[in-house]
Amino acid sequence: MFTTICFLSCAVSLGQATDRAEWQLTPQLSPGLELVYAGSYVEQSLIPNVQHHRQFAIEANVLVLDGGAKDWQAAIMTTLRSQDDGKKHDKKDWPASVRLEMTRIDFHGRLRDGAKKLVAIPIQGPPSVETGFLVPAPLIKVGRNSSWQVAEDGAPAQIWQVAGVESCGGITCIKIVGEQQSNDWAQPRADQSAWRRRDTIWLHPQLNVAQKVERVIERREPARDLPTSRSIVRYELESRLRYPGISFEDRRKEVLKVNGFQGDARPLLQQPGLHRGQIDSLIQRVSFHLDRQPGTQATPYRVAALHLKATLEKAQRGEIAVPIAPEAPLRVSRALDIGERVTDFSLSGLTEDKSTRLQDYKGKPILVFFYNPATSLGQEIIRYIKHLSERDSGRFHIMAMAVSNDADFVRKQHKDMKLAFPILDGNGMRLIFGAEQTPRFVVVDSDAIVRYTQTGWGLHVPIEMEDALGRCLKK
Repeated sequence: MFTTICFLSCAVSLGQATDRAEWQLTPQLSPGLELVYAGSYVEQSLIPNVQHHRQFAIEANVLVLDGGAKDWQAAIMTTLRSQDDGKKHDKKDWPASVRLEMTRIDFHGRLRDGAKKLVAIPIQGPPSVETGFLVPAPLIKVGRNSSWQVAEDGAPAQIWQVAGVESCGGITCIKIVGEQQSNDWAQPRADQSAWRRRDTIWLHPQLNVAQKVERVIERREPARDLPTSRSIVRYELESRLRYPGISFEDRRKEVLKVNGFQGDARPLLQQPGLHRGQIDSLIQRVSFHLDRQPGTQATPYRVAALHLKATLEKAQRGEIAVPIAPEAPLRVSRALDIGERVTDFSLSGLTEDKSTRLQDYKGKPILVFFYNPATSLGQEIIRYIKHLSERDSGRFHIMAMAVSNDADFVRKQHKDMKLAFPILDGNGMRLIFGAEQTPRFVVVDSDAIVRYTQTGWGLHVPIEMEDALGRCLKK
């Protein structure tokens, strides 16, 4: 009876935090601790008549590997699964991205990678490695309404404040709010984009890691007074377990093994055509590792090995491979501008069983356009392009870039509309052509130089676009 009472008392104390005057926000971690977070990432346009909506299910596994005098070593695996089609997806569905990163977490709650660089949250795009479950905080105790600034290399300072306590998931958490913004957010400029990031974090009172996270990032295009796009990240702590002995060792070995494979793959994926033999050898090593661990004995980190193997196989086939661990998060997109040359690239066809290269379209101007085939606006766009292609048949090429994960729908639409031009998978080229929102139009001349760009759809767009095509034809 006494034991039972003690156990219940401990459980209640772990689930509550007294509304005391001060808190020490240093993370309380230990080797073998695994945190699992799950939630969503949503990105949308705020511009009228511009369609852009991306959604991912996000999951982050954090495994503490060891503890030192000043920090802890931890592996963070972030998994993103696209939900753009609006359907509910199971965790078994193939992920759009898996990134396993080895980090060091210091007593201030800051994370650094293997090169000792701070791992920052990207201002644009979904987080390939999610680190927002920690609050960068001072080592001294802080009280309600206490605030502090955190410097970040090459970026404005973050301002954090203790908002008090609030119940979250049945636990009385410490509520922390943070804000960071570009220097020109308060004063719009015509020559550059601006952004603002706002974080709300409910800290678990014993571990000082997030019980819940909400992060809103707004971006504003040049020469605009109001935000033009917004992304929202929300996730909660699904489980926190400390694995002892063999269970922890299995996870640790899997993490270290996959991290080693990633290190070997990184230089090969930069120029896969020059390293086909080495890529083939690495695929065999990863396959051997996976075969030795049946699915019934697998750890959660097996998905990182499976994803790496798929990436290597894609590179081996000559398809474009994305580096598995970029040097730094993308803060501002670098899209092709007017007057710049488009380098050759390869794309998969959605309506033809072959890849398409830019050089296949040389000799004539090219109209490149990105659209969402599932929306009424996207269907209006494709009808206009069909009319344009039939009217000016053969005078210029058309590269129709569908922004969709439903290939069957695209093929059916292509057949029903009797389109004379193929539909390509535009997802991989969105950043290069600045297609963060749809529709997006780009006119490229016969020398592969960008001559016109436009995002959105209005009465002026067809006039401007056809005028740009006409100028290219007169060259």
